[in-house]
Amino acid sequence: MRNRRNWGVTAVVVALLLSGVTPKGQAATRVYYVDRVAGSDSAAGTSPQTAWRTVGRVSAAALAPGDSVLLRRGQTWSGRLTVRSSGTATAPISIGAYGTGERPVLGGDPDRCVELAGSHVRLSDVQVGTKTTTGRCGWAGVLIAGDHDRVEGVLVTGAAAGVYVAPESEGAVITDNDLVDNNRMSVNTPGGYDDSGAFAILVQGDRADIGWNRISGSIAASYDYGEDGAAVEVYYGSGNHVHHNVSVDNETFTELGTAPDDPDGVSADNVFEYNAILGSRTHAALVTRGGETDEGPVLRTVFRNNSVSLPNAAAEGVVCYGGCTDEHLELAQNVISAAAKAAYADPGFTATHHNVFHGLLQLDPGTTDVVVDDPGFTGPSNLRPRPDSPAVDLGTTAYADVDLDGNPVGLDGRVEAGAYELPVARR
Repeated sequence: MRNRRNWGVTAVVVALLLSGVTPKGQAATRVYYVDRVAGSDSAAGTSPQTAWRTVGRVSAAALAPGDSVLLRRGQTWSGRLTVRSSGTATAPISIGAYGTGERPVLGGDPDRCVELAGSHVRLSDVQVGTKTTTGRCGWAGVLIAGDHDRVEGVLVTGAAAGVYVAPESEGAVITDNDLVDNNRMSVNTPGGYDDSGAFAILVQGDRADIGWNRISGSIAASYDYGEDGAAVEVYYGSGNHVHHNVSVDNETFTELGTAPDDPDGVSADNVFEYNAILGSRTHAALVTRGGETDEGPVLRTVFRNNSVSLPNAAAEGVVCYGGCTDEHLELAQNVISAAAKAAYADPGFTATHHNVFHGLLQLDPGTTDVVVDDPGFTGPSNLRPRPDSPAVDLGTTAYADVDLDGNPVGLDGRVEAGAYELPVARR
């Protein structure tokens, strides 16, 4: 919904670039074209008729703020595309597509297929990786190392980490993407409990905005854990905002951790809100920990207005262990249904309010929490509330402007628990 607000501006800018007209007050920008079939790396690259041929030529280019590189649709490149140059907040460097047909495909690198090393770089309208062995990205589909880089409208598949936000990155935006079957393990060895991988998004940087994505199939066999993976894994990262995503059949929606070598010394203040988390293969919505484990403490995680339905017999909705206290987690205005247990937290945890829990509860519910036999979802894969759902009007605070459907939150003065508002017309 909200992405449409920028379409008119984008269309005007693209038209100006293609016509050679520079908006008043802006430096001249360049558009480069890449055609794997008809291009030549010795050509100028500045028109479809003089297109470059390889992503290596793109990686070697000294791009300037406002420049664009467009890959021809319907074509596939093997090898790494790296953007080392930086744009600015008002003139980002853009990597996108031109022509007709399917999205251009970038794949086949043994480590990462796309590396955004510069800042203010935007990647859009491409596919990164494939499900075939030769087209896969060995580790990451997209590696974000710069600040304020943006990945939008991209299909990422087949990697160990679909999008990896490196520790040095700050302010990345990952929005409106399809992250499908990023189901490879990067470490998978018997013993040691060190297996790792199958991440749709792995966040080690700070203050990333991760919203409006569709994430599925981040799950893989693991020697140590049986199965492993996550839609959004946060390790080291602080101040990240994960919101308005749909997560289906990922092993876990999110797990948070840290370590003594965390570059800024702490993992804290991550917020998860207005996400729908479901699927028969998912084993947990959120896993975090206090300071009594090697991978803790993770401080001040907020999990609010999420809708969770996990029918797997082993599924647990929320788990906070290892000395979990109110300093580590707050649960607010969620609807959580899980077959094994709705929630677990260590004794003494009390930061829970205005939630609907369905399933075994191994924490002391707050006075405003509701424990029910029926969470009131419309259906097993439709987590919108029925009019008789206990989630209706349970909330007190509008934490976001719109719900997961793009409907206004609290427009009628009432707020639902969970990721979806009940439209006024259905009341």
